[in-house]
Amino acid sequence: MSRENWEGVRQLIAVKDHARRRPEQQLLRFPGAAAFLARAGWRLVSLLSPRSRLRQAILSRYVQQGFEATNRRDFKTAFGLYHPQVESSLPAQLVALGFDPVYRGREARIDAQRRWVAEWSDLRFELEELVDLGDRVVVVSRMKGSGLNSGAAGEMDCVFIYTSPPGARSGNRFSSIAARPSKPWGCGSRRCRGRTSR
Repeated sequence: MSRENWEGVRQLIAVKDHARRRPEQQLLRFPGAAAFLARAGWRLVSLLSPRSRLRQAILSRYVQQGFEATNRRDFKTAFGLYHPQVESSLPAQLVALGFDPVYRGREARIDAQRRWVAEWSDLRFELEELVDLGDRVVVVSRMKGSGLNSGAAGEMDCVFIYTSPPGARSGNRFSSIAARPSKPWGCGSRRCRGRTSR
């Protein structure tokens, strides 16, 4: 799927380094109340046009908070607004590494994320773009980390497609665009291009 073919509202997005839990995330200590408010909030947000600045701000904040929580290993917060029966699909590259192709349920998704982090010592996500397609939200990001045992650094461009609102039953799909090892500094220079593969 080419990014140029996506019709929707696009906005640049980023996560903060070493972000702390935000005040509204304290509500996740009460899962029932948080899920109720997320569903009610989404109903109101879904009434807004994808071009609405308020909708863009709410979606951007929600996505940023989730990925910041993932980067700080606070998975209960990161996946706290997922429906208990959410379905998460992983790409073939992760299935080849021994992950299940589909995880059903919030706890299974959290367990998969914990396993993923256990195998990568400094795994983190860097967000690039959020695309609001109305009924779906697409998050373009880059995953970076290094192998716990090998120490080999790597990065992968990836896309997360959220096919339902927070608290709804269906879920998200994670797709990788391209996996590649991290290149040493300077490999994009003219002097180095002939010696390295891209």
